[in-house]
Amino acid sequence: MSNNRSYEPTSPDSIERYAKQLVGLTLRDVIAEEAPVAYQTGKGRLGDIVERSYFGINPGNISGPDFAEAGVELKTTPLKRVGKKLRAKERLVLQMIDYMTVHREEWTTSSFLAKNSSLLLLFYLWEPDTDELDYVFRIARLWSFPDEDLEIIRRDWETIVAKIREGRAHELSEGDTMYLSACVKAATGADRRPQPFSDLPAKPRAFSLKASYMNSVIDNSLRLEPSVSAADLKGSRSFEQVVHDRFKPYLGMTAAEIAEALDVRIQVTAKNFYAILTKRILGVGDKSRIAEFEKADVTLKTVRLKHTGMPKEAVSFKAFDYLDLVQQEWESSSLRSDLTRRFFFVIYQLDRAGTPTLSRTKFWTMPIEDVDSHGRRCFERTVELILDDKAEELPGSGENKVCHVRPHGRNKSDTLPTPSGRQVVRKSFWLNQRYLAERLAEDSDS
Repeated sequence: MSNNRSYEPTSPDSIERYAKQLVGLTLRDVIAEEAPVAYQTGKGRLGDIVERSYFGINPGNISGPDFAEAGVELKTTPLKRVGKKLRAKERLVLQMIDYMTVHREEWTTSSFLAKNSSLLLLFYLWEPDTDELDYVFRIARLWSFPDEDLEIIRRDWETIVAKIREGRAHELSEGDTMYLSACVKAATGADRRPQPFSDLPAKPRAFSLKASYMNSVIDNSLRLEPSVSAADLKGSRSFEQVVHDRFKPYLGMTAAEIAEALDVRIQVTAKNFYAILTKRILGVGDKSRIAEFEKADVTLKTVRLKHTGMPKEAVSFKAFDYLDLVQQEWESSSLRSDLTRRFFFVIYQLDRAGTPTLSRTKFWTMPIEDVDSHGRRCFERTVELILDDKAEELPGSGENKVCHVRPHGRNKSDTLPTPSGRQVVRKSFWLNQRYLAERLAEDSDS
């Protein structure tokens, strides 16, 4: 197959123009007839073919960007259809984290920044039961992080590196950070690597951009309506500090008083009352999306605490599909993804009469040991019971410290099929109220 280059390797613009010739085509359309069987197999093979066959470069240069003379790193990544939209199928893995060396780096001279400051992103549309050579490329573009995003990514990088310097690489979690995460990148669940400041081995991890952040890149590339920014992130304050500050003027006020001050004209009993109230406090429209929350995959939850400190309601996740759940592995499961997200809680305290007063706000990430011990046991026990045709007997709140399973349908007739062919009421995972109460009682963000 041909590897003749029709671009100037020192020019990012020339490389981008050449990449854009792929849009609307498949690899089968642009490479020679013979199949590229000599290249790597499995995940990453398509990107390997793009680099070798289309651009004529040698992949695997981990010390610098793929197009070294232009300072451009090439990344090939899948899209999927979600309704009428195109969304990121997965996170974008950028480079492995070397625990033994990264702790000596500073942000401005980091290997991460040197390699990933300018990305050439090639998005292809993943389709089930389709050969990888027949995926259609939909987006090709150069991407440099906007200043406001780069500031958040810098903080994320420093958060990850700080944990490594503290000998806590084994405690890293994707929920620690907003846009840039330390995702697990291992051949098996048993893989471990040494870390410099602890005798405890840690899972291999890579710097990656969260799928939620990649969705914002996709929307930008397709020129879709942008979501609304929750706050001005310029200056030295972190995103968390900016968001907390938005709520400070309303602390100690009842929900009704806040609604009156912000001209929220719906009943407190309305299902969307607290969601609208939160958006008004953040300064965005009732139907607008909040950019930083979406890009960081932050889960926003309003919690009302009884006078005893217990949440009035448990916190739920999206209902699961029985047939899909039993096919999942823990490390890539939807439950693990939910539990490792960063949460932002808006907390109202109820008095004995039931009047809610805005008490405080809290960013929180579940400790990774809770995720991979209690969360995992709940997941694996749930899968086991479903496969044993006992979908009515899934783990309750008394069986697990962190989470449980309970119905999450409109009514008893809102059912889904199980592997045995029976229809069982729709269910979801829920955080235990007592566990949540203990975490919310902790003084600071975590």
